[in-house]
Amino acid sequence: MSKHLYDATIMQLKGRALEAYAALDMLFSNPSVVPDHTAWSQEIIKHTTVLAEHENVMVTLQQYFGPRYSPPAPPHGPGPTRQAPPQEEPSPITPEMSSTLRREMEKNRSAKEGKE
Repeated sequence: MSKHLYDATIMQLKGRALEAYAALDMLFSNPSVVPDHTAWSQEIIKHTTVLAEHENVMVTLQQYFGPRYSPPAPPHGPGPTRQAPPQEEPSPITPEMSSTLRREMEKNRSAKEGKE
């Protein structure tokens, strides 16, 4: 079995399982989608069976053939350390740029003048 065939099979199983899940979601949120109003339980059972079958087949394939076609798992433990990007020198903030700085400078100036 090639990796492409394995991936295609897994994708088909996922798609069919999602289709069954969507049908169940629709049935539970809007039961009127079933034309025969007495067959709700039967429709739910039918779609639940399809969902379970496709998920079970997918899990079985992944269990037996997944390790052969999946990329190796990253090693446990700390990975390679990343270096932090170099930080630029912060540009100085001038009173023209910050109204808060201007107010603080004026307060400090008036406090100094009051002490003299």
